[in-house]
Amino acid sequence: MLWDMLHKLQFVMTYIAPWQIAWGSAFHAFAQPFAVPHSAMLFIQALISSLFSTPLTPFLGSAIFMMSYARPIKFWERNYNTKRVDHSNTRLDSQMNRSIGADDNNLNSIFYEHLTRSLQHSLCGDLILGRWGSYSTGDCFILTSDYLNALVQLIEIGNGLVTFQLRGLEFRGTYCQQREVEAITEGVEDDEGCCCCCKPGHLPHVLSFNAAFIQRWLAWEVTSSKYVLEGYSISDNNAACMLQMFDLRKMLITYYVKSIIYYLIRSPKLEDWLSNESIQEALHPCTAWNYIDRDPGVFNVNIDEDYDHCLKGISRASFCNAYLEWIQHCTSKRTKPMRSDGDSSLVTLCYSLSIFGRRALGTATHNMSISLESFLYGLHALFKGDFRITTKQEWIFEDIDLLHKVVAPGIRMSLKLHQVNLVSRGSVNKVTLIDKAHQGCRKVR
Repeated sequence: MLWDMLHKLQFVMTYIAPWQIAWGSAFHAFAQPFAVPHSAMLFIQALISSLFSTPLTPFLGSAIFMMSYARPIKFWERNYNTKRVDHSNTRLDSQMNRSIGADDNNLNSIFYEHLTRSLQHSLCGDLILGRWGSYSTGDCFILTSDYLNALVQLIEIGNGLVTFQLRGLEFRGTYCQQREVEAITEGVEDDEGCCCCCKPGHLPHVLSFNAAFIQRWLAWEVTSSKYVLEGYSISDNNAACMLQMFDLRKMLITYYVKSIIYYLIRSPKLEDWLSNESIQEALHPCTAWNYIDRDPGVFNVNIDEDYDHCLKGISRASFCNAYLEWIQHCTSKRTKPMRSDGDSSLVTLCYSLSIFGRRALGTATHNMSISLESFLYGLHALFKGDFRITTKQEWIFEDIDLLHKVVAPGIRMSLKLHQVNLVSRGSVNKVTLIDKAHQGCRKVR
């Protein structure tokens, strides 16, 4: 209690110091001088507030302080996981009438939940290593970046254990948050003044008299200027620009097929699928090299790399010419070797799943994949998991994991690869790019 009282008195004296007064209104000019005779009252307020653990709050930013209500040091434990608000758990009318930015609070909560997970792994060790400076129970730290702020309060500190609370501040910052960032990031080494009338300068790596005096009379201090906390950033990409040309759509479909092949071969259930008699029976027509899947509404020479011009469709032979090397590359990464030549059952399953994935996209686009608007509509439907299964594709229900663990992640990974490739402007080897992206995705999971 004595330390708390000392900190409160130190804050009061720092706050009401004459050189800290901002004479910005008639109220401040009236309130500041009349608050001087009540210094004894401030001492009693600090004593009572320390006894009941209540904060002292300046009244309208003046030298008059008021006590707030008592606040607990320990908070009740609860589950802070944020439930994502999307099409699957909201009513249709709310989706249609939703205004722009209506889900910002939900996205902000998810972001700060991610920061909480990062702090759970790094905060205790960073405190012990001194990266946060001196600290004690009840201290508050403000983490700032160029446009984001967060408040971290240390609730309890034990032997290798820290209880903290992260309070996320708004993404759309207020003027107060802007001033906080400016005050924290402004450079004090540029101040060369000694008093109000002269500027003699200062020695290298030493603050001037004015800067040192101002820093001494602050109620806060900068403990670290280069602290890095793992997070992520969100940027808007215009999908129409990314997929306007047919070559870009062909690149996306190629990534889609390769991602399906990758997730299929990496799956621990691959051997079960290859030995499933029902799946083998359904895919028996695809084992012939002269098998051709013709569907003008789905397959197109402009967007399918393995499209056969002469046969007007996608044959097993054309599929192997385009993707057999990738299948063998993925197979070589398996710990257990597996046959992956052109006549193998693995290639048959890869070929059938690639047809299934592209037909699902064609169904979602209402067989109008040539149109950019329809293509984007179908891509969005698959991205959110809305797969429409036709009669020819019912063999996928033999094991629904083929859809949930192979095809669905494939469409999401293909979009990620497509964006990375556009950002890198094709300067990265595509095989290396796909490998690194999938390995990074596995580590995150």
